[in-house]
Amino acid sequence: MSYTQRETPRIYSVLARHGRQTLAAVAKASYLNARQIKYGLVILLQQHLVFHSANDAQPTYYEIDWQNSYALVRLGKVTKLVEDRFGTKAANVMTNLLRLGHTRIADLKEAYFPTEADGDADSDDEATNAVGKKRKRANGETNGSAKTNGTVSGDDVKPPVNGGRAHTNGGPVEHASQHQAGDDEGEVASDEGEIASVEELYEVIERLIQKGWVRTMTESQYLSPGDMHDILQQETIDQDLAGQQPTGIKDKAVCHRGTLERKRNMRDKWLEVPRFSRKRPADQDYSNPTKRVKTNGANGYAGAGGASPEDKLVIRVNPEKIAVAMRTEQLVSLVEQRLGHVTAHIYRTMLQELEANTARCYEEYPEPPTAGDEGGDNQIDSKNLVTARDVAKKISKKLDICEGLDPNAVVQITRKGHVRSANVLSHPIDPATLNTDEKTRIIDKHIQLLSEDPTHFVTWHSRAGYSQWHIEFPEIAKQLIQTEIENTVSARKGTLGVKLIRALRKKGKLDERATCNAMMMSAGDIRGIVNDLTVQGIVQTQEIPKVERREAKHSLHLIWYDRQRAREKLLHDTYKGMVRLLQRIQFEREKVQPLLSKAERSDVVGNEEKWLSKGELDALRKWKEVQEKLSLQLFREDDLVATLRDFHGPLVSV
Repeated sequence: MSYTQRETPRIYSVLARHGRQTLAAVAKASYLNARQIKYGLVILLQQHLVFHSANDAQPTYYEIDWQNSYALVRLGKVTKLVEDRFGTKAANVMTNLLRLGHTRIADLKEAYFPTEADGDADSDDEATNAVGKKRKRANGETNGSAKTNGTVSGDDVKPPVNGGRAHTNGGPVEHASQHQAGDDEGEVASDEGEIASVEELYEVIERLIQKGWVRTMTESQYLSPGDMHDILQQETIDQDLAGQQPTGIKDKAVCHRGTLERKRNMRDKWLEVPRFSRKRPADQDYSNPTKRVKTNGANGYAGAGGASPEDKLVIRVNPEKIAVAMRTEQLVSLVEQRLGHVTAHIYRTMLQELEANTARCYEEYPEPPTAGDEGGDNQIDSKNLVTARDVAKKISKKLDICEGLDPNAVVQITRKGHVRSANVLSHPIDPATLNTDEKTRIIDKHIQLLSEDPTHFVTWHSRAGYSQWHIEFPEIAKQLIQTEIENTVSARKGTLGVKLIRALRKKGKLDERATCNAMMMSAGDIRGIVNDLTVQGIVQTQEIPKVERREAKHSLHLIWYDRQRAREKLLHDTYKGMVRLLQRIQFEREKVQPLLSKAERSDVVGNEEKWLSKGELDALRKWKEVQEKLSLQLFREDDLVATLRDFHGPLVSV
């Protein structure tokens, strides 16, 4: 067994059970020697599953990074999000970054285009590919990944690999002439997801960095939030308070404000886009196949062995941008359920227009309010405003934007035909024939539908030629959280539980008599529901004695609902459910492990009906069905975690 199968999980388990530990404490609890522990910690640090303090004066401490540990569940989902936005080539690169944790650009280039050994310079193509495979395997072992070019851990998502090759991105140059780049959407090329050259690899990485999906890696990202806070707080005391510990309210406020400002500055530096020496056309799309660059040399690629200034950059995936993309998908799905797929498509265009200027779902280190600040003076940045004209420029001409609207409104805009008694147009309108002004006005009607929805998916801001709209993400996130809580209460206690939650949310703290009046129910009917929801942590109770003696008949028993507490309790319950799902998947896998080992053999893959019996085929089919159902439920709960934890914050006790 390798370190990733034996020593590394044991070290992670020790840290998860015992918390923050030194190297000596881990060795004592794990019964492993120092060499084994260091190898395991290297892998965990590479994958950003563990924090470590970097103070030379004190022993190094290690602790679990729970946020990135949970992110392992989303590996396949992240690949799909990137593929939908930037194409299969960018998804290929993102998959490798997810597997590697963080890596230098030079190492990533070496994984895609292995350099040749000096003695094999005159070999043919097959010899070149063989050398590449050997070098690739060595690189994979160094970075903790045996295959780095387009594979993903997990069975749910398998992004396309580079031309279907086993390990490398090499191959004969003549293969490039099998297809040409075109605008035909139906055209599917065999090497559509293949990175054709080093230049293209750099261009994909640069675009992912510019869009915020990839960020540069610094030593400060190894620090835990507690260590980072202590370091920046001490820096604030030394620079802003002349090294004196804050004692008064004013000094503490200055220290708190300076610490938050330094946290924001440090985080923003991670997202700074470095200057690349290679230039590329602006907003180039990598979703379509491109012609392979014709070059000379045995490896078939230009500049594969040349060094660049950006090769020393260390990069990693930005988890904050993933949460923004997941929020976009959930909001679009909700709009599609309520208003139809055309309005949802327009809303997706608006959200993706804002994604480039949205670094994260919420500000983790907000600026503390001052005494003279007023809540209504918040200015909205023009980058966060969208008009119907902006959407009309990016919408596809093939989309029937008239669908889902009132036919009378469409006739009033286009002035073509009339509306029949069956509420249909007398003459169908071809969306490709609409001019820009008509298209903009029709899209504005869809945006008005979004603003009139009870959730208020968009909010009108001002008029500057065309109506400017902005999206109040915090308010929408609160409504999504409240909806999830009510759905959970409805599944457990029915409509009466939801009625109680809504009454308490509207009225605040109520005693039993006031609760009965608000719900128009008797005390006996609501006591059982209140007790059950109190035990589940959804509803809170409070006893206030009227007299010195604490007697039930001389006390007020108040009932109240706190959305934040209910949100945290539901999040913890969701975590527990996901753990049980993962345990069930592991249990079901162990039941058919001998059969899976046989089915994964190279001579059996693709020839299952030849080498497996009928009973084995049935058992394999049942296992795939069970795995698919459990994985689907796991991803649904992951969406619930994103709603409760990632879209609005911060959490108080999590």
